[in-house]
Amino acid sequence: MDFPIDKLIVVLLVVYTITLHELAHAWAATWAGDPTPGKHCRLTWNPIVQLHPVYSVAMPLITYILNGWPIGFAYCPIDPSRFRKPLRDRALVGLAGPLVNFAVSLLCVGLMWLPFVVRPDLEDGANATILFGLAFWNLLLGLFNMLPLPGLDGYDVIRPILPLAIRHPLDRFRTMGFLPLLLALMVGGRLLGLVATPAIQFFLAILPAHVDAYELFHYWLGRG
Repeated sequence: MDFPIDKLIVVLLVVYTITLHELAHAWAATWAGDPTPGKHCRLTWNPIVQLHPVYSVAMPLITYILNGWPIGFAYCPIDPSRFRKPLRDRALVGLAGPLVNFAVSLLCVGLMWLPFVVRPDLEDGANATILFGLAFWNLLLGLFNMLPLPGLDGYDVIRPILPLAIRHPLDRFRTMGFLPLLLALMVGGRLLGLVATPAIQFFLAILPAHVDAYELFHYWLGRG
């Protein structure tokens, strides 16, 4: 199967941003008073510490090759009972990860505006292709993780405003092994489609004119 080098580079970079996502959780949890990430050596930029060999490396590569969507997971151990304000702090810890994805996406867009990074007069658009792919997939990863489903960061973000009658059964469901992950994969894709369309339209609109946004969009979705 033909797998261009620029796509391999972007998938590997996306895998690394998964570790930055988890590092943000670790920093936020430590700030909130939980020493657990530090005890597990998670306060590090070293991706090897943060990554799971199957869920964080093999899964993104395999899912991208099979269906064009790099799906991956990692895990940062935290103990919410150690938070100073558990409801608030758990929401902030949950929010920290997706914010990193959105920040990476915006950083890549900003770099594409710099003429010495992406030069309009050059036919070779490798820089634009890689930056676009990294920005695009981080945007989707951030949106996916912000979905309000148990097991995803978005659930922790909305959890403080949920009535106890709803929060308690969802909390129990979240602890049921692979079931929350299966729900996220089965339901999350459809929900993501609802929120991703306007976000992608905005993303394409803010790219510089010398970047062929729609051609790159189709390229990264395997349609070009």
